[in-house]
Amino acid sequence: MPKNPRQCLLPLLAGYLYLAGSASFLGQWDTYDYLKQIVTHQLSDLGFGRPVYIGYNILIWESARRVFGLETLDVEAVAMIATVVFGVAGVVLFHQLAREFFPPPASRMAALGFALSPMYALYSGFIMTEVPMLTVLVASALILWKRWSRYPVLSDVLGGLLFGAAIGIREQAATLGPAFLWILSSRRAAGHSRLRSAALFGGAAVLAVLVPVLSIYVADPAGFVNRIGTWLHAIPLGHSQFRNNLQASLLFAFVTCPAAWLAAGAAGICALSRRRRPPEGESPSQESSIPNALFGVVCGIGLPIAALWRDADVQMHPRYLLLILPGSLIFCTSIFYHRWVRSRGGAAAWAVVHVLVFGAGLTILSPIRQTQTEKMEFARAVRDAVPGPGLMIAGSYSPILDYYRGIGVRPEWRILWTGWDWDAETADRMVRKAWADRKPVYFSEDSLGWRYFESEYLHFYSLFRDCRKEAVIPRLSRVYP
Repeated sequence: MPKNPRQCLLPLLAGYLYLAGSASFLGQWDTYDYLKQIVTHQLSDLGFGRPVYIGYNILIWESARRVFGLETLDVEAVAMIATVVFGVAGVVLFHQLAREFFPPPASRMAALGFALSPMYALYSGFIMTEVPMLTVLVASALILWKRWSRYPVLSDVLGGLLFGAAIGIREQAATLGPAFLWILSSRRAAGHSRLRSAALFGGAAVLAVLVPVLSIYVADPAGFVNRIGTWLHAIPLGHSQFRNNLQASLLFAFVTCPAAWLAAGAAGICALSRRRRPPEGESPSQESSIPNALFGVVCGIGLPIAALWRDADVQMHPRYLLLILPGSLIFCTSIFYHRWVRSRGGAAAWAVVHVLVFGAGLTILSPIRQTQTEKMEFARAVRDAVPGPGLMIAGSYSPILDYYRGIGVRPEWRILWTGWDWDAETADRMVRKAWADRKPVYFSEDSLGWRYFESEYLHFYSLFRDCRKEAVIPRLSRVYP
C-alpha cells in the first residue's frame, strides 16, 4: 500500500474517466484491422503493420486466452483492458515527468490536466495506437530526464529503446525526435557527454525500429516490397490541402487540452497587467527551471504540428495531435503557475476549469459515441443474421465485417470494400460473379454506413434498383438478380 493514500487517487480517477468515456463501439476503422491481426498473428498489408503494437497485444491476448479459456470474440475485451491500462499508466508517468519540471502543486496541476484532456480520455477507451504510443514516449522522456546518476549509459540506451518501441507502436512518434534531442541537450552535462548520450540514444532507437522491420523482410522479402508500395500509395498527401491541414492542425492542437490553453491564455493576459509576487515562505529555488524553454516548445509542439501539414487525414482525425499533449501541458502549466498564481486558489481555479471543459467535451462527444454504439449494434445484428456465405456490401461497416471474417467467426463471407481504391467496374464484377456462383448478395442501406461514401451508395442503389430484395433485418436486404 502507498504511504500516502492520495497517491492512489490519480490512477483511480483516470481509470474511471476512461471507462466512463469510452463507447461500446471499440474504435475507428483501424481498430478492427488491429483485432484481426492480433487473433490471426498476421500483419496488415498496409505498411509494416505497427509490429510492436500488434506484438505485445498478441502476447497479452494469447496469455489471457490460455489462462481464462476465452473465446475468439473476447479479444475485444482483452485489447480494451490493455488500452485502458496504458491510459492510466500514461497519467501516472506524466505526473512523475512533471515533477522534474515543477514543484509538487504545479506537477499535480499538470497531471490533472493530462487526465482531464477530453481527447486523451476518449482514446484511452478505444483500441487505437495513439495512447499506448504516448505512454511509451512519456516513459522514455522520464528515463532520459532523470538520467540515473549511477547508470547514465543504461538510461540513454533504455530511453532510446523505448522511443524506438513507440515508433513501432505508431510511426508518428518519430516527429518527436527533435523533442528528445532537446531533452538530451538540456540535461546538465559536458559537451562530450551530451554527444555520447545522443549517440547511445539514437543507436538504441534505430535498433528498436529496424529489428521488427528487418524481421518482416527476412520472413517475406517480396511481401516486404509490396508493403512499401502499398504504404506509399496510401499516404494521403496533397499540396492543395495545405491550408485546410494547417487550420485543422491548429484547431485540433487546441482541442487536445483546451482547458490548459484557456487557463494559460488568461494567465498571460493577467501577467501583462500585473506581476504577482511569490507567496510568503516560497523561495525562488522552489520555482521550476525549464532550460531552453522556447527551443523545447518548438521541438515538442511546433515541429510535430508542422509535420502534419501535408497529411490530408489530419482534417478528420484530432487524435493525430495527441502527440503534443505532454509538451502543451508543461508549457501551459508553467505559464499559469509561475506568471499568475501559486496558491491553493490558483490550483482550484485550474481544476475547476478542467473539470468544466472535460464535462463539456464529453457532452459534445455524446452524439458521436451514440452513433458509434448504434453502428456496433448493427454490425453484431448482421453477424447473427447472416451465418452462412455471402457477399457483404455495407460501406464503412466493411472493416467490422471483415474482422468477423478474418478471425473465423464468419469465414465464408466476402467483403466488397468501399472508400480507398474504390472501383465501380470491379465492384460490379464481384456482384455478378457472386450471383453466377449462387452466392447470396447482401446490401446494407444503413445511413451510418454510407456517410462519406455517398457516391458508392448511389452506384449500388442504381445497380440494384430493378432487382428483387428480401429484408433480412431492418436496413439489410438480400438482393437477387
